[in-house]
Amino acid sequence: MKRLLALSCVVSLAACVQEPLAEYRPVVDPAKSSPAKFERDLAACRNVGLGAEAAYKKRQEQEMAQNMMAGILIGAIAGAAIGDSGNYAAAGAAYGAGAGAAATDTELAQGGPRRIIDRCMADRGHTILNDIGRG
Repeated sequence: MKRLLALSCVVSLAACVQEPLAEYRPVVDPAKSSPAKFERDLAACRNVGLGAEAAYKKRQEQEMAQNMMAGILIGAIAGAAIGDSGNYAAAGAAYGAGAGAAATDTELAQGGPRRIIDRCMADRGHTILNDIGRG
């Protein structure tokens, strides 16, 4: 059971890996913006996106900690109620912690900072060709 939980956590995290925000470049129509203006605007919009990313990470850490604690408590209580309080409570707590972490849903998972950069660039007159937040 522990191996299955560990494997599911690794697979879930691997699916979330994206390029660093500092390297994110939206796809724009080059005929509608000059390269110098694009680079200036991209640097400014990245700063806005990085600020949002820092706020999202802080909120995600707080939310994940709360969800994991609730999951541990509920899992331990459910495990103890099922039977052998030592093994089932520990397994329930581990499962609850994993479920609590997985239940954490923030803008980071949805590409929020990338969407902010794309909207910022569009507001500065660049035509964004990619799906918003997908680069």
